[in-house]
Amino acid sequence: MTRFGRGMAREIGPLFAAGVSVLVVLLLLSFLLGVLADVLARGVPVSLIALFLLLKLPAAIGMGMPLALLFAALLALTRANQDGEIAAALMLGLSPRAFLTPLLILGGLVSLLTLASNEVVVPWAERRALEVQREILLRSPETLVQSGSFFQDALGRSIFIDRVEPGGTFYGVTVLTAGGAQGPRQIIRAESGRADLQAGVWELTGLEFRTFRRSRTVIEATAERATLPVRGLTAGVVGTPDLVTLPLPELIARLRGASGDVSAEWTALHRKAAQPLAAVAFAVFALAVTLTSFRRTAPLGLVAVMALTFVYYATWSVANLLGAQGTIPAWLAGWAPVALYAGAGGAMLVASWRR
Repeated sequence: MTRFGRGMAREIGPLFAAGVSVLVVLLLLSFLLGVLADVLARGVPVSLIALFLLLKLPAAIGMGMPLALLFAALLALTRANQDGEIAAALMLGLSPRAFLTPLLILGGLVSLLTLASNEVVVPWAERRALEVQREILLRSPETLVQSGSFFQDALGRSIFIDRVEPGGTFYGVTVLTAGGAQGPRQIIRAESGRADLQAGVWELTGLEFRTFRRSRTVIEATAERATLPVRGLTAGVVGTPDLVTLPLPELIARLRGASGDVSAEWTALHRKAAQPLAAVAFAVFALAVTLTSFRRTAPLGLVAVMALTFVYYATWSVANLLGAQGTIPAWLAGWAPVALYAGAGGAMLVASWRR
């Protein structure tokens, strides 16, 4: 890297660190809001919540590093544009390659760091975070059970109660244990039941059991009475690990073993490849925007920089949801947000290079 390139890297470095810090805080807050409604004012130890946030830190860093590079590069180059440094460098005979090379090196380093973190650190941390989240809900007292409502217990089972009578007896109970893309693993239906709050169980009567394997019934039975352990009943949802946080071999194994809809798995696979490479696309895009606008009297401001950073996150979130549902192809969902910046940046960079 030339002296000019090293100067650019020193300019971008502190902004990148600040951007990572801000984005990590925002993402951790979003993770916390996912369980905050279930733990607030319930006596859950602060240390347990702090451990949950600590375990969510690697996922937040992995998601935030490419975005932080986009933010830092746009901000640093905008500052250089406002001070006339870019115009002076071009007048002295430096080609756009002098700007592009250090940015590509920084983008490549961030991509490699993101890839390594997503494959080594994030899967372990996400599994532990899910265990801590379940423990948080297990320590939370039962919430008020209402008629016609879906609830989630601390073991991840979805529960529906048709009617609750005065005195604590309820009727029309359905307990569903999810099985991912292969359909439910078990469904329990009971005519009536009563909760034993001290023991943390439900006493159910008139039961029907069905156990499924790959959407086929393998066990079907009935019983007059049964005791169902139900602790930490909550209207919130105990999540499952995001598929993109699974190690690559485990994700491929899920794809090979699945027999139903695998849109979510394929979307996650494309996301695993696209997310680290976003840093390189962002580096090109930041330079292209700066070179395209450096002759203007009103260069990009902080608001515009933040808006361009937010657009990627919004596009990524929508594409991920549509891809997981099978609405759009998985490859499009995984690569569209990155391709949007790479394509726009490449086109603007070619145009500015010719000028």
